[in-house]
Amino acid sequence: MVQVETTPHEIEGRWKWPDWDRGPYDALSSVMLGPPFEGHLELSTEVDGEPWWIEVRYSKSGFAPRLSDGINAERLYEWDIVGRGRNEKKASFNISPRFPNMRHWETGDRLQLPWENQVGETEGVDVEYHTSNIEADRGLELLPEFFAAIFEEAEERVHPEYFRTDPHPSSTMWAYERYVRIRREWARKLSSAGVLQKVALYLSDLEGVKAELHIDNTEVMNHQNRLFLEPSSVTELLPGHTYGRKFEIYQLKDPDAVSKDHPSYHPKVEVLVNKKMNGGQAWAWADRHEVTEEIDETLLNALHWEDIPLAPDGNGVYVADDHFDAVAREEPVELYDDPTPRLEAKTDHLLMTTLRDMGETARDVTETIATDGGATVDDLADQLGKHPATIYRAINNLGEILELEQGNVSFRARKYREELRALVESAEYAIESFADRIQHVMGLADHVAELSPFQEWLAENGAEIEFDQNGDPERVRVDTILSELKASSFENVATIAAEALEKWSKSGNDPAVLRSAQLSWKTPGGGTEVGFVGAIADR
Repeated sequence: MVQVETTPHEIEGRWKWPDWDRGPYDALSSVMLGPPFEGHLELSTEVDGEPWWIEVRYSKSGFAPRLSDGINAERLYEWDIVGRGRNEKKASFNISPRFPNMRHWETGDRLQLPWENQVGETEGVDVEYHTSNIEADRGLELLPEFFAAIFEEAEERVHPEYFRTDPHPSSTMWAYERYVRIRREWARKLSSAGVLQKVALYLSDLEGVKAELHIDNTEVMNHQNRLFLEPSSVTELLPGHTYGRKFEIYQLKDPDAVSKDHPSYHPKVEVLVNKKMNGGQAWAWADRHEVTEEIDETLLNALHWEDIPLAPDGNGVYVADDHFDAVAREEPVELYDDPTPRLEAKTDHLLMTTLRDMGETARDVTETIATDGGATVDDLADQLGKHPATIYRAINNLGEILELEQGNVSFRARKYREELRALVESAEYAIESFADRIQHVMGLADHVAELSPFQEWLAENGAEIEFDQNGDPERVRVDTILSELKASSFENVATIAAEALEKWSKSGNDPAVLRSAQLSWKTPGGGTEVGFVGAIADR
């Protein structure tokens, strides 16, 4: 499948080099301090034919100089190399010295820096980087080129290998964001009861997860709609993913202020991974490709789950800008089935199992809260003619779906109330039958993919499938009433059988193997009929 290539936005982290002791830092200080630059330099250069404007300036560190540094200052300087390229490309580097027994410039206390534990009691250089609109590896390529350009401007020689070796394994990244830009009408599909809301709703019913949904449509739809996912939540959505992240749809506050032909008229869809959403922990620079893959899989799967085309050509979905080219990626990412129906099935399974196993008082309590929206223990006792202690025991037995706070009883999740109220108010209220249907869906054979069209058909029709020893479908049982007459008020069995073959085929299976399976169903007269799926569908 052809898929669109994402593009980087903001990237931040820290590289470390003990390779040349403090050589790069000391060399830069020697040319920048004193005449002619007096601590500040601006120049233009080209890197691989691409123009860059570079500014070099200093800032005061928190480190006291050593006697051997031979400078008349209370604090060591740090050097900032700030690069600006075309179309808001940015690459900024802060170069700071590291050495054993570093002291605070004011108190003289010894500083406990990660360098000592990670690199050792040795000299070196620490480089904090911040890049925008360039790939992570490109930032690492630009640093030595900028460094060499500074010494060329100063007409001074410098070691040619500075920053051209791989950084130390303890080097880290703590912020990484990638995006695509899509047309407004497609972005509205994402936000209008779309993937952010669905994921947040289904995660709200799971224990042990943490997520936050922030909606800001104050000025314009999709100005800043964000879903924050902790690692535990991500694991529920995407197999094997471990990093917490933010999924965001971002639109200018006043997009109509620009021309409809301008890219920023249309919103960005972004995924950000940073240390704040990962317990304050950065990750290894060496893991950047793994994080890239997780970001891309998150972004493209979210679009996929809303049936938004992923191919960048000929569908009018993607809008190129100065950084996002709207071109096809070389290797497609793994696409997963929409997890939200699976999470919903887990919730339904918990709810129905609890309801089926409850006693009479517990059922009465649950039905009352479902229809009334909530109640106090005393109100329930009066309404049901029970002692308050009996009500408390019933609530305790329903601890998985009900909560009690200061005498008020309500459902732990709004979804529970909505599902149960629909059941109670339906024409035929049969919890046992519905619970069995849910369990049938949960217990399908492994080779019928979760959330496949055929699985949806099984759930919608309360059906169960059995497989033979070769793994082929042998029998399909439908527990609802079907009619052979097209004019009947009941569903037509031929139509249902034809739908089963269609959904089976759309799930990637050979329809021939299902055609030979037996189909059984209930008749309007109270009996049961049996026939082959294919023969019934052909009627």
